[in-house]
Amino acid sequence: MDTPTQEQEGRLVRLRAREQTDLAKLNEMFDDPDVLEGLKMTFPQSMAGIRECAERTRADQTNATFVIETLQGRDTIGVCSLENIDARARQAQFGIWVGKPYWNRGYGTDATRTCCRFGSRYLNLQRIELTVYAETNPRALRVYEKVGFKREGTLRRAQFIGGRYRDVAVMGLLAEELTEAE
Repeated sequence: MDTPTQEQEGRLVRLRAREQTDLAKLNEMFDDPDVLEGLKMTFPQSMAGIRECAERTRADQTNATFVIETLQGRDTIGVCSLENIDARARQAQFGIWVGKPYWNRGYGTDATRTCCRFGSRYLNLQRIELTVYAETNPRALRVYEKVGFKREGTLRRAQFIGGRYRDVAVMGLLAEELTEAE
């Protein structure tokens, strides 16, 4: 599933299709060690690598990938996606990253809420799940809880980060649990 042509707007951000012109800025923000620390992909990408990734996800019918941009100023600030969309089971996995210059401004929360709303309303998803390094990424954990995700379990020593094994929290959101902005 390629990213829908219609934009999705929240209170602070707009989710839209990723364009070739976005890739250089996205790659620059993605290569920040603090951004990479919260992701499973923990190494920088070359421009060729990010182009290949963009083309691969664009062709994947089970992914809906969005660029996150601010409503005010229309700055490109990150990416979020619904991946491994299973139409039969009506579920998907959520992923997001936001460039460090845009942290602590509510953009991640708004993008998460907007993407999950899209999944529930337009893709008819009943369940969206994610994994997060709760120990090293408490900011993300708070975002997910604000949106309505519930912690469902822990995958013990599931990832090796910063020279040691880390537990991974598994979280889920049912369609009726999505909370709208306060």
